[in-house]
This record gives sequence, structure tokens and C-alpha cells, in this order.
Amino acid sequence: MLDKDLLESLRSGDRAAFEAMVREYWEVASRRASSLTRSWQDAEDLVQESFTRAWSRVKEFRGDASFGTWVLRIMENYHIDLQRKRQRYPVVSLDALRLPDKAKLPESLFVDLSALEKKWEIEDLRRCIEDALARLPDVYGKVIMLRDVHKLSYEEMAELMACSVEGIRCKLYRARRQMKIELARLLGQYEIII
Repeated sequence: MLDKDLLESLRSGDRAAFEAMVREYWEVASRRASSLTRSWQDAEDLVQESFTRAWSRVKEFRGDASFGTWVLRIMENYHIDLQRKRQRYPVVSLDALRLPDKAKLPESLFVDLSALEKKWEIEDLRRCIEDALARLPDVYGKVIMLRDVHKLSYEEMAELMACSVEGIRCKLYRARRQMKIELARLLGQYEIII
């Protein structure tokens, strides 16, 4: 819940107040967008469009929910609208097009489908991991990112997060355990780990 002064600043169109809220909620919105889309480019576009729409409707923001919740709702509604539009204009497979036998297409038009399938599998796996990370409490996501992505030592993590090395080890253990549960849920295998 925002304090009354900040809420009034936002509703009056104060650009500095809005930019402060964008900085505060950009990462949360990015994680959610990554879980909704198939590529980081689409996720980035979704976040930018969501904040643009939020700015154009900032006078409607009542402050009943947090600013982040409000922006995520705008994002999800916009994403649903995009999905509906895509369903109206379905993609047609090139295999469905019948070419006359005499029509010869140059070899350069053909794509190695096995390479594309591998790329899509990697992209799906990345999306699944990002979605699982987005479902974790922020502190768990942070320790996983610091250790497994940024390769920080336990001592560096403890200094950065202002806690003991033992505390970091405990948080990392819990974070990885929760990550495993979230991945199992996303893959429909939750019964296996209960």
C-alpha cells in the first residue's frame, strides 16, 4: 500500500514518482513477462508496453493494491489480448501449401529443422527455469542467482546480503529445494517429490 503523498503524486502525473515506481518494479515485471513469453525479446517488449500503458492510465490507479500488482495486472491483460489476436490469425504451415511438382525451390530456403527443434527445447527449458525462479520468494531467487549464475563465493554472498556464511548456506539449500518443487510443479511431476 502506498502512502497518500506518493499516491497523489502518481495520480497527478508526476513523472519522477512514476519513474521511481518503474525502477522499483522493473525486475518483478521482467520476471513475470519471462514466464508469459517464449523469448527474452518478447518479454522485454511486454514489460515496456505494460509500463507505457500504466503511465497512460496512472490517473486511474486507486492504490487499493500495490503499484507492482497493478502493473502486473495490466501486463497480464495485455498479454491475453495479444494471445487472442494471434488466435484470430493462425500460422499456416509451409507443408500445408501444395506446390506444383515442377516448382523447384532453391536449397537456401530450407532450414535444418533439427537445429530449430534443439533451439526451441533450450528456449522452453530456459523459460521453465525463469518461471520457477519468478515463483520463488525474492531472497531465494537472489541467492540462486548470486551463487549459480554470478558464481559468487559464500563469503561474497554473505557480505553482499549482510548475513553469515552459515545463513547463506541455509538460504541456498532452502532456495534450491523450493526451486526443485517449483520446477516439478511446472513439469506436472509434483507428486514425485512430495
